[in-house]
Amino acid sequence: MEKPRLGRVGYVNCLPIFYAIESGLIQLPAELVADHPSRLNTLLAAGKIEVTAVSSIAYAHNRESCVILPDLSIACDGAVWSVALLSRMPVSRLKGKRVSLTPYSATSIALLQILLSKFYGVKAELFTRPPGVSPWWGDPDATLVIGDEALRLTCFPSVGVAEDRESPSRGLDYYVYDLGAEWKRFTGMRMVFALWVASREFAVRFPDLLREIWRALQAAKGWGCSHGETVAGVAAQLIGMPPATLTEYFRHLKYDLSEPYLSGLQHFYECARQCGLIQTPVRMKIWREVDADRIPHGANR
Repeated sequence: MEKPRLGRVGYVNCLPIFYAIESGLIQLPAELVADHPSRLNTLLAAGKIEVTAVSSIAYAHNRESCVILPDLSIACDGAVWSVALLSRMPVSRLKGKRVSLTPYSATSIALLQILLSKFYGVKAELFTRPPGVSPWWGDPDATLVIGDEALRLTCFPSVGVAEDRESPSRGLDYYVYDLGAEWKRFTGMRMVFALWVASREFAVRFPDLLREIWRALQAAKGWGCSHGETVAGVAAQLIGMPPATLTEYFRHLKYDLSEPYLSGLQHFYECARQCGLIQTPVRMKIWREVDADRIPHGANR
């Protein structure tokens, strides 16, 4: 076939996996397509991309047409730093208030809806802001931010991420709720924001090519996670933040999909179903090609 297309989330959170590939240290038999998570979700659903990172909730909606690649994710075990609700008041007072949603991430929106409905018991007025505008466009009472934008709004060079739920954070006029930390607080589980998947048709027709792609991603992840300061230095140049802050940020991110992450993801899907975001229970289908489990995986537990 022609060179397959591989989706890459266009935020620095993917840099530990893709830096070694994009710098030529590891060869990848695919063409990279960088975009927002929501756009990659759309490309996958339209059959315009063969392998990609997608929002976890997007897999639930498209699970009949794709399979999950093992030991690859964007996840956290507690605070994630780059998915946050910024609120002008404590979240318990958001009942009936206007909350702005990012147009770029389906999983973060679903997680916020679950937290508000199931754990906070708050029914707010949610709306999605247009792409490219300020998070405070439309003068909402709270706003959901993700990715590089969230890092700029919640991280401070000397102390890291703002996570104070009891008072406005460090001289700001809003409270910061790290959604990874809030999920951990309420459930005790890990949170998986994104998965790597392959279309079922591609996996069936080109298993050897998919294996090469998966091996390259594993090797790149291993390199990135063992050269954290190098990756953080590159990320700092890209988004204009101190390397030390980004080094700490990458320590919070996890890229594995071992049993604790799968359990957290399954619980997320069940909560989403209880909240009406998914209609039926999700049974995850993970690609298990020949020798896949014996290939060395990148370490980032």
